[in-house]
Amino acid sequence: MAWLVTTKRYQLILMENTTQLGAFSSRHSPAKGFLYFSYFIFILFSGISGLIYFKGILAVKEGRMNFSGDINMLYWVIAFIMVLGLIILFSVYKMTQGKTHHLYENGIITEDDGQSKTLFFRDMEDIYLFSSGKSFTTNNLAFRNRSGGDWEILTVRYSKVFKAINYITDRHAHLYVDKILAELGNNKSVTFNYINYGTSLRKRIFATGTNSFLKVEPKDIVVYKDRLIIDSKTIMISNLERFSVNNWINQINLYNKQNEVVFSTATNGIFSGKSFITLMDKLINQTRS
Repeated sequence: MAWLVTTKRYQLILMENTTQLGAFSSRHSPAKGFLYFSYFIFILFSGISGLIYFKGILAVKEGRMNFSGDINMLYWVIAFIMVLGLIILFSVYKMTQGKTHHLYENGIITEDDGQSKTLFFRDMEDIYLFSSGKSFTTNNLAFRNRSGGDWEILTVRYSKVFKAINYITDRHAHLYVDKILAELGNNKSVTFNYINYGTSLRKRIFATGTNSFLKVEPKDIVVYKDRLIIDSKTIMISNLERFSVNNWINQINLYNKQNEVVFSTATNGIFSGKSFITLMDKLINQTRS
């Protein structure tokens, strides 16, 4: 009954948000392939244990087989195999637990134990991309509204994670940049967070898990319609000529009109980096015009 109430509550929330969220795109949750494989391993180990008991221990006890060793060793073998199977099953089960993310045209609904939370792309301030498992490809994404504090995460364990990463960053760049351009036009400022190149590199090499990646103290890039303030240094947008993104060395650079690098960090070091690049492109081109 509790499950039915929770399901109905979730359906009501979906109905309330569907109009604002727009068209549904995809659903992403931890992949279950390894869990099914662990079921197979556990069944296999159970079968092996059964064979040892019925074809070994029982046969010895009934005199159908001779065994010169200590029969208690066979019980220990069965115990070891079953405990190993249970450890594998439990470990994989824990790995496959996690929140489910429903991606829509204008935002994301995150579902966790019957509770759901909606975050629109226009209100999503930070998207943190990182690579784990010594991969050279970005295979993890975390997003948040800073006022909410906590990160929502899609890791490499999630189904179709690369599709989700591309969709979220594309939609955010489209919707968030339009919002902040309007704010800049009203003489407001917008703050992007970033971590420097060294911090990003150390995380990539030494981070031991998702929580380790997320333990960072980002610095601010404050954007006005005519200037950037980074580490107390003011960079006039009218003096910016271009930017470059080098995925081979995982680096993004901003250049002034003298072709000097005035700011540099890791490609994934800027939170909401794709939106930042989109914004810089628009502001630099707008200044030229």
